[in-house]
Amino acid sequence: MRTVGKVLREAAEAKAAAQAEATEWKHKYELEREKNLQLETKGPTFAENPGNFEQKVGGSDSIEHLAIEPETGEKSQRCCGENGICSHEVLRDRGPDSYPNIHSKITRKASFKLKWCSKSKKDDQHKHDIVSFEKGNITTAERSSKQISLKWETPPQTVLILTKPNSTSVKILCAEMVSWLKEKRSMNIFVEPRVRNELLEESSYFNFAQSWIDDKEMWRLHEVVDLVVTLGGDGTVLWAASKFKGPVPPIVPFSLGSLDSERYKECLKSILEGPISITLRHRLQCHVIREGSENENENEGPILVLNEVTIDRGISSFLTNLECYSDNSFVTTVQGDGLILSTTSGSTAYSLAAGGSMVHPQVPGILFTPICPHSLSFRPLILPEHVTLRIQVPLNSRGHAWASFDGKDRKQLAPGDALVCSMAAWPVPTACRGDSTSDFLHSIHDGLHWNLRRTQSFDGPRES
Repeated sequence: MRTVGKVLREAAEAKAAAQAEATEWKHKYELEREKNLQLETKGPTFAENPGNFEQKVGGSDSIEHLAIEPETGEKSQRCCGENGICSHEVLRDRGPDSYPNIHSKITRKASFKLKWCSKSKKDDQHKHDIVSFEKGNITTAERSSKQISLKWETPPQTVLILTKPNSTSVKILCAEMVSWLKEKRSMNIFVEPRVRNELLEESSYFNFAQSWIDDKEMWRLHEVVDLVVTLGGDGTVLWAASKFKGPVPPIVPFSLGSLDSERYKECLKSILEGPISITLRHRLQCHVIREGSENENENEGPILVLNEVTIDRGISSFLTNLECYSDNSFVTTVQGDGLILSTTSGSTAYSLAAGGSMVHPQVPGILFTPICPHSLSFRPLILPEHVTLRIQVPLNSRGHAWASFDGKDRKQLAPGDALVCSMAAWPVPTACRGDSTSDFLHSIHDGLHWNLRRTQSFDGPRES
């Protein structure tokens, strides 16, 4: 129980840290703007002398950009106008030894700003206090139900392409997309090692495509990648999100049904030039706490999931017996086939099949959905996203339980073991075809055939 308490405290500290970070960036913005206004009244700003912002280090091709780029008061006012949330952070290059096995001429990551697309001029409640910026990465202290627009302040230079394996059509289009992005947009291209080998088997022309060698390099992709393009279905998006344990670059998903050469070129061109509408999809952060563990090395986590974590009875013939807590409050005891803890993005996946509600991905919350509960009154819940959930297998349980994370990495939970889940600090930003609401409605109509039925025919007299 001491270990469980420690994990709960760490989750609470992470939430407080995220809120403090948002407050700190708001304060930085105010100080920077005040300084810029003072510089404007005294004389030329640093922005008029770009030479002050570059320092040669280690050779002619190595440039280190200073962390803060002061802007004129006029630009700051325009950048941080109504409903705007802005970043004044210019991305600093990592040193030449950051990627010893990746040879590239990447100068810096692209910077951008996010804007709440609200039509109301009076609605400034969420200015500067929701999204904070750090080296081009996104973290949120809380979420907003407003549509968010992303506008590049510097052009994106590096793209990571992830593809569905064992698909001939995807392989052909991937090679075409890599060529187009390199020749027409002069971008740095990252692909998976498997994809790079396939491209080189086709032609040595693709030698410019970069990849990674080990997990250590893969986990640092967010430091160099501006944009992620996925070629496949929802599974490919899940795979892309799993590549990033911390900050996640904006993801542009292409489904198999929309992969034609003209459409993807037009779509990518508009995304690279911006602005684009995005949806911030939050993930759950999970820890498995073993009974009797005395140190963190005996526990497992953090494990990040984009859709859901499922606790079920596996091959056992006994009902699952789970004790559920929200922060320090007892919720209920689950007796049935299991329990699903889902994000709102995952509400149209396994949770829906188990009887849970469909929820717009920008609605903040965690879905609490039982699987075949042995009770007529057990209905699904939607809990606020700031809670920390603890699911524990009681010591008197007749059998073990099993936890799976986005349908993978099943782990056995013995009596006394617990699963602790809270909302992760780093969301997954995904590009929209139109906006988040129209995309959501389109997906449930076309993908799930929601409420589609034949209209009743009229063959009688009308009521007077």
